[in-house]
Amino acid sequence: MYPFTNCTNCGPRYSIIKNIPYDRSKTTMAEFQMCESCLIEYEDVLDRRYHAQPVCCHVCGPQIMLNEQTGENAFKAAAAIINDGGLLNLKGLGGYQIICDAADDEAVKKLRNLKNRKNKPFALMVKDADTLEKHICADSKNTLKILDTPSAPIVTENWGRLPVSKYINPAGEKIGIMKAYTPLHYLLFNHLKTDFIVATSGNLTDEPICINEQEAYEKLSHFSKDFLIHNRSIHTRVDDSVVTTVGGEDYMLRRARGYAPLPVILPEKTGLCIAGMGAHLKSSITLAKNDYAFISQYIGDLDNTKTADFYKEVYDKMNRLFGLKPEILVTDLHPDYFSSKFAKETCVGKIVTVQHHHAHLYSCMSEHGITDDVIGVIFDGTGLGSDGSIWGGEFFLLQKNLSRQFHLKNYYQPGLDSAAKHPVRMLAGYLHQMNLLDEHLDKLAPLIQQNEIVLIKKMIDRKLNSIPTSSAGRLFEAAGTLLTGETMNEYEGFTAILLENIIKDKKTSEHYSWDLMGKEIDFKNFFKGMLHDLDKGLNPGIIANKFHCSVAVMITDICKKIRQQSGCNRVVLSGGVFQNIYLLKLSKKLLQENGFNVYIHKSVPPNDGGISLGQVYKYVLDNR
Repeated sequence: MYPFTNCTNCGPRYSIIKNIPYDRSKTTMAEFQMCESCLIEYEDVLDRRYHAQPVCCHVCGPQIMLNEQTGENAFKAAAAIINDGGLLNLKGLGGYQIICDAADDEAVKKLRNLKNRKNKPFALMVKDADTLEKHICADSKNTLKILDTPSAPIVTENWGRLPVSKYINPAGEKIGIMKAYTPLHYLLFNHLKTDFIVATSGNLTDEPICINEQEAYEKLSHFSKDFLIHNRSIHTRVDDSVVTTVGGEDYMLRRARGYAPLPVILPEKTGLCIAGMGAHLKSSITLAKNDYAFISQYIGDLDNTKTADFYKEVYDKMNRLFGLKPEILVTDLHPDYFSSKFAKETCVGKIVTVQHHHAHLYSCMSEHGITDDVIGVIFDGTGLGSDGSIWGGEFFLLQKNLSRQFHLKNYYQPGLDSAAKHPVRMLAGYLHQMNLLDEHLDKLAPLIQQNEIVLIKKMIDRKLNSIPTSSAGRLFEAAGTLLTGETMNEYEGFTAILLENIIKDKKTSEHYSWDLMGKEIDFKNFFKGMLHDLDKGLNPGIIANKFHCSVAVMITDICKKIRQQSGCNRVVLSGGVFQNIYLLKLSKKLLQENGFNVYIHKSVPPNDGGISLGQVYKYVLDNR
């Protein structure tokens, strides 16, 4: 069997294309001249490989190798490494992966240590949906249809008890699983003893995945000296997509392989070519012309120079592939984002700014063809607001004009971005500003040093190195720290994820109160209630559920208040906080029970990966 077999319905596309038109000569398959047998299939109009540009076979196509082994022997040697508890670097479709036996505790722990990844879950790969079905609970079987689609994303779900290491996700029960989506992976499974392997991105922390042998040997050799490689070049990096389900429907978390750069069809056409330059984190780029909005693959966080270079590559490639020259570049309101700076350096036309959370709203609107008359509930981590503060807990109303109706109360964020990395500082800051800190110092004593608390109080009181924020992301992270004792975000939103993970007694609808002061929603009583319940000895998981119920009830009540004033009955839920599926489902349920039509994301992420689409769509609607 040959690991690069393909036809017009399968095989590589975006990762191998160098330029248009899509001919073999303009792909990384150009160096492989078709043999007579492949050429016959390629030229036969009735053949499934008619004009399949990557068509090849074991005679004329790319070859697999591991050390001195090739072909079937290379697969056997690779499988032996994994079966014996080793790690393996594998050159896949859109980049390198690091592979090991998912059931082997020692192998998984070794990979965690080498990746410096204490708690972040690893993605798994299974040979096919039938294999997975043998191991999962009945409640998860409806999700198999997503895993088994041609896009073959990582599907995140609570699958039940799987025969895998407890170190796959030490801090939770949800696991992301994808099927073997290339013949190479599939053939490797034929020689493995395990049904599940870890298949994580082959990269250094915060850098893009490796795509060529030189950088792979340079950066991945400390994971393993063994490389299962092939000689078909990867021209464009493409990560694995990540999807979960809400109410049986797809809910995109990371849009990449299998989805990018497929377009979203806009309900309004634009005669101009518009580029949405995206955000700073989880960045993407969108190019729009007429009613097509082409969204790039997930690029990553632009703090890293290598990722910033990748961002430039993606921008250039999209312009080239679609034959478009952007006349309007739409950027985030924040002038210091790399994407904003790059736009200024690159633009030969006009630059327009769109506020971060406006873009979240319009991103979801575009998926549902909404053009007006909608309430937007945008709960997010961070984004520069038009008033100079940091927004993130927003209630908008779009009725001809877009207005900010209500928002979470502004509290100072001490230490700026450090409070996002160390949510215990945000917790101390909240409690100090709520006049709850001194009374409850005993609860913070195990989490933060006294001298740091003194410094936080001084920063806030003197308004030094602090900025007011309405961020829902900071609220969830601080609550997570209070109830779990985890003081640092190992990765973005970690303590908020822990907060969702510990929820118990989901049948109860008990919740805390809040106060509405003008346009500000003061959630001080959330913390008073949680602290009181902790004093009573209530299980933190039950308190976590009460917290989530409080937020969902608050969202519903504020939307009812907006509806009472405006008559608007449609609600969009967007922003990174709505990656919390329990909050999303609960909020959607309560809103629907109160007569609202609720719209959530489908094929575009609620996080910053959807910002570029929202930037474009807002410009289109504003300039109809």
